[in-house]
Amino acid sequence: MAKLLISHPTMPYQEFVLGTFNTLGRHPQQDIQIHDRVVSKEHALITRSEDEYWLQDNNSRNGTFVNDQQIKGTTKLKHQDVIRLGDTQLRFVVEEQAPRAGVARDTVMFQAPEQSFTAIRSRVSSTIDQSFRAATEIKDGEALREDYEALRAVFELHDAIGSDTLDVDTMLERILKTIFSIIKPSRGVILLLDDAGELKPMIYRQQEGEAQGPFKVSSTIVQEVRERLTGVLSDDAMADSRFEASQSIVMSQVRSVMCAPLAYNGEFLGVVYLDASFTVTSFSEKNLKIMTMMASQASAKLLNARLMRKAEAEAIARGNLSRLLSPNLVEEVVKGNLKVNQGGTLVEATVVFIDIRGFTRVSEQMGPQELISTLNSYFEIMVDIIFQHDGTLDKFIGDEIMAVWGAPIAQHDHALRALRATTEIRDAIARYNRFRVANSERPLEIGCGVNSGAMVAGYLGSTKTLSYTVLGDAVNVAARLCSFAQPGEVLISDPLSALAAQEFELDVREPTQFKGKSAPLGVFQVKGRRDATPVP
Repeated sequence: MAKLLISHPTMPYQEFVLGTFNTLGRHPQQDIQIHDRVVSKEHALITRSEDEYWLQDNNSRNGTFVNDQQIKGTTKLKHQDVIRLGDTQLRFVVEEQAPRAGVARDTVMFQAPEQSFTAIRSRVSSTIDQSFRAATEIKDGEALREDYEALRAVFELHDAIGSDTLDVDTMLERILKTIFSIIKPSRGVILLLDDAGELKPMIYRQQEGEAQGPFKVSSTIVQEVRERLTGVLSDDAMADSRFEASQSIVMSQVRSVMCAPLAYNGEFLGVVYLDASFTVTSFSEKNLKIMTMMASQASAKLLNARLMRKAEAEAIARGNLSRLLSPNLVEEVVKGNLKVNQGGTLVEATVVFIDIRGFTRVSEQMGPQELISTLNSYFEIMVDIIFQHDGTLDKFIGDEIMAVWGAPIAQHDHALRALRATTEIRDAIARYNRFRVANSERPLEIGCGVNSGAMVAGYLGSTKTLSYTVLGDAVNVAARLCSFAQPGEVLISDPLSALAAQEFELDVREPTQFKGKSAPLGVFQVKGRRDATPVP
């Protein structure tokens, strides 16, 4: 889900959840009405397609701007893009990437990298010693209080996170809430490293009573923490020689900044970033040590939660893929060795249709339970053979099954794989029928159609329900061949016959006129493999 965060110098802040089709303009009938005299009545349009959002200007009088660049035609929107219509600013955010609000709804913003610095005021390693001194070694009350504060921080964070908290978002909320209860900053944010190696704001929080406004995170401070895996403290950021050229700190009037790394065994995960406004020396070195220690403790839990989530995602992906692909292909896809193309792609592939001849008559002679049991046994045989030959299960259509070779995983020998699987299915059903007849049950007679060629492969449906399939003339021909096949026949078209003849015995059938074709097509029946023993 995506949103527009709408702000105007003289109007209240608004949020709008984007749908599939969103009109923007001054007219009241627009989905998003912009009360700005410079904006046209029907100014722009935002549409969603395959989880991507596109912005189009509707020949407006004063133009539509994205990140201060006037757009022409249709422009793809990215997370945190700033759209400007007249004096109105609309920030495009994707909910999964947008910072989650604690008390405020302000957007966390990175400032451009500032100039480098040389002076180091205070730094604490992420591998800070978390041991506690023996009672006999404590000589003063201040040391006792320091150890007590550290112990309290460790205990409260452990209690907040818990041993059963595996949801990363929930864990981040609890971590930041606990830090606020102990250190009491003005504002804070946790940023985590994404798959692309970029830091993204995940959870934001501020104290009640703090002024609303964008939370500007200093790239200079964050880069220092990331490179050195050390916590950084500036008692007075505006006076600190390291940050004297940092415009982000000056603009937000921050007097105190503290940032600690989230890292475990040298692996950088993200940062905890706190600031305090209008109060010089709000944070102490003891605060930095405590926060660094809490961040170190949280990192182990966070990494474990991420690994668990990754394992769960792989299990779900494995389960979903196993409905389409053979087990060995599923493992290759999950490991990343094979790629499943999820977009619409033109591919060379082979499609197979198999259905039961006279199924209506057969089903009338069975009760509901017997019918379902028979179909499940019948499909179990076919799917097992399809997967043995690395085919993809496209769909079940009543008593018909549709399978594909060459998509979504490319296979140079997709046609031969499909023919081997189809003839093996025919032989397996013949064996299955012998058991049915012996059990006084009606045999199941099948017809098969196989065809190769160019086809479009991809996910089809709505955003709520998608299914992988192939479309095109080659697919339609395979379906027609199946409908023409007599019981026990595997029919192929003429273009496939030369390849099939290398491995299979073929019989020529009369050319057949298919719907949508200007001329009859040559049809061949696949009798069996040349080196195979006939089924009695």
